[in-house]
Amino acid sequence: NLTGYAARTRVPDRSREVVEGTSYRGRFDYTDDRYGLSAEHMLIDRGFNPEMGFTRRTDVRRTFAQARFSPRPRRSRVVRKLTWQTSLDYVTDADASALQTREASALFRVDFQSSDQMSVEYTREFERLPARFTVAPGVFVPAGTYGSETTRFSYTMGQQRRISGRMSVARGTLYGGTRTEATYSGRWGVLPQFSIEPSLSFNRAELPYGSFYARLMSSRLTVTPTARMLISSLVQYNVDAHILSSSVRLRWEYIGGSELFVVYSDGRDTTYRNRPGLQNRSFAVKVTRLFRIG
Repeated sequence: NLTGYAARTRVPDRSREVVEGTSYRGRFDYTDDRYGLSAEHMLIDRGFNPEMGFTRRTDVRRTFAQARFSPRPRRSRVVRKLTWQTSLDYVTDADASALQTREASALFRVDFQSSDQMSVEYTREFERLPARFTVAPGVFVPAGTYGSETTRFSYTMGQQRRISGRMSVARGTLYGGTRTEATYSGRWGVLPQFSIEPSLSFNRAELPYGSFYARLMSSRLTVTPTARMLISSLVQYNVDAHILSSSVRLRWEYIGGSELFVVYSDGRDTTYRNRPGLQNRSFAVKVTRLFRIG
């Protein structure tokens, strides 16, 4: 697969002088079952301004490369596939004069005949902070350059199981300190029409500038009364920020290709447990209708 684009903008500024900018991207992907190879290069000039479009960041140049080798053991009753994969992500400013971020990773994964997966990944990162960064309430990381290393072990259970999901633990460095992470995201199939998707995330960081926890709990409920109707609900609680958010969504395909959406969501501050304070609330309805002519 080959994909790419090239774009140029000419926009007058407040002094009516024309500011020009260029952006381009090229990507190559070879996705064979046994071998994989990807390469990408992207540029967004400092003056690039898509008035009718959207760009998250300007003055950036990104180079990415990835290689994969995935043999399938022929006579194994336990292992379906083995995967070795490595990648490099290199980001600078548009002139390539200052390195912004760099990430190099190496992955080894085992796919079992049961559809379970086990993986070990090592990541090495570099990051440049142009200004002081608030990583947690009361914990500030000074401007400068930082390197970090992370080793992560993950195990994923196949989705054909009534209880499935992904568990991972990680340990590494962060902004001159250490970080420990444990996560679980799963799916419990209670009934064919009803499932629960719990998620837990625990992070502990010990930095020279202070220590903090980042704990997040969430659960998604999904009900499918009919083949054309789905009701889902998400509840998420940030333990350390004392924020509880929830949402409920109804999707109904009342006619083929035509849908009704009803969504309710809110956010609450749980600092005072006896009186959770409402921070935001929204209610939205969307109806689509498909007309066929001919």
